[in-house]
Amino acid sequence: MKRFLLFLTVCFIGFIIYFDLTTGTLPAFGAEARQAAKPYPEQTEKASIPYTDAIVKPGDTLLTIIEKEKGGQNVSIEIVIEDFQELNKGLKPEEMQIGKTYKIPSYKK
Repeated sequence: MKRFLLFLTVCFIGFIIYFDLTTGTLPAFGAEARQAAKPYPEQTEKASIPYTDAIVKPGDTLLTIIEKEKGGQNVSIEIVIEDFQELNKGLKPEEMQIGKTYKIPSYKK
């Protein structure tokens, strides 16, 4: 009986892991969720995003730069990346180069 219960427990945990990896347990991050998660809901999509200029130093990433500014704590990573790409003409954060200046979205209240 103990082996059977252990077998059922392993099967159940396996199913949970499979379901989480294929379907997920979090809601899809669609347009409605993005609009609700915007740090400034009064802004429209056409409005400019507040930003600061930052020079990239060795070891910096987009998220570390935003953390240094003490902003973006309530903003999802997807929104930060999307706003960065909009401000920098589609440049991906992983393509930033050391010593160059980029527009970094500012989420300070």
